Amino acid sequence: MHAMSPFVPGTDCRDDGLCRECGGLCCCLYLAHDENGEYIGDGWLPEYVDVWIQRLKASGALKVEGPVHTAGEAGVEPLHDPRLSHRPDAIGAAYRATLPAWVDARKCQFCHPETGCLLPREFRTDICNGYRCELWSERG
Repeated sequence: MHAMSPFVPGTDCRDDGLCRECGGLCCCLYLAHDENGEYIGDGWLPEYVDVWIQRLKASGALKVEGPVHTAGEAGVEPLHDPRLSHRPDAIGAAYRATLPAWVDARKCQFCHPETGCLLPREFRTDICNGYRCELWSERG
């Protein structure tokens, strides 16, 4: 995963070409790229998913009504539900089978494989909004 450097307010930090080349590795929130999407751990993932759901909900990116996740104030539909996409059972497998092949459930539910984050900056979490990829500044 690439290191993150501080975001400088007032600068343009979107580089779709870089995101296409990289694949959005900085957005592998749920499972690390080097784990090949495998769940390696001892029960930590469900709590970690809940932390990110709360962050995305607080930012206005995600609306949670019981078991359903939909677009929040940002108006961007999530690409997957990590509570389901990481279940290691038949329910999880059935859910993953419904996802388009290009959706990478290792990543944030708002990360597109070609353009990176689908969320407008004002609806990103504080963590995401406060950093940008260090590779972006190397290209500029």
